[in-house]
Amino acid sequence: MAMGMKVYRAGRVRRERGNRGGIRYWRIILLAGLAILLLALVYLLVPIGAQRAVLLGSDARADEVSRSDTILIARSTGGMLSVPRDTLVGIPGVGEDKLNAAFAYGGPDLTVKTLENLTDVPIDDYAVIKFSGLEDVVNALGGVTIDVGQQIDVGIEGRKFSIPPGKQELNGGQALAYVRYRGGPQADIGRIGRQQRFVSALAREAVSPLNWPRLPATINAAWNNVETNMNPLQAVRFGVQYTIWGRGDPVELYPGTPQYIGGISYWVPDEDAGQQVVDQTIR
Repeated sequence: MAMGMKVYRAGRVRRERGNRGGIRYWRIILLAGLAILLLALVYLLVPIGAQRAVLLGSDARADEVSRSDTILIARSTGGMLSVPRDTLVGIPGVGEDKLNAAFAYGGPDLTVKTLENLTDVPIDDYAVIKFSGLEDVVNALGGVTIDVGQQIDVGIEGRKFSIPPGKQELNGGQALAYVRYRGGPQADIGRIGRQQRFVSALAREAVSPLNWPRLPATINAAWNNVETNMNPLQAVRFGVQYTIWGRGDPVELYPGTPQYIGGISYWVPDEDAGQQVVDQTIR
């Protein structure tokens, strides 16, 4: 009987040791997972340096040369600068022309170089956003609430939109009409102001806890309509950091004056005042 007890206890010791080994294994796995999660959060949330990206809205049709319709420079730690597409600039290898012509001559890369020359600020990345995809993004998010300043009546690709003034929730089609409308006395400058307000409203909707369940579909819709030199992780990092650090910052306009030169309308930049705005926003 004693020997039986001895064998029983030996077997019990082996099982306990095996259990302790299994517990240690899962503890190591858990700690490794927590460490990876912590590193990922640090990478996503902690701004180490300032990542800058040019956001280009492309309004090209199938039978047209592609040009950038909307041009924004954003800094991940906060700050956004809008540069009118008609800004008179020196395009490397081309000469003086409207800023949006840089996209037609050399795509986003030449646009980035042109903006670097204008602002004297290094720019890391770009994202070309198809306006045709804006409708999908807004619908995936469930709409965007915005205060429409004036009556908007516009036709887009065979569809007519009539948006009354006042605070309201716009669906995807209405949002597209809102950001593309160029009517009114301010024409393109007025449209830039609407686009600035729309970007702010979209950021507010995206970070609202009520819309978090919609974020996977929204991110998928955005990614399917964006051409960028950032990989998905870099793009998510930029978006997360700007949402945290820059969502309250207003979008500033690169200063200048509208002028006709040779019968063509330009936005002639005020470079001295422009550098002050650059310092305040994206430097």
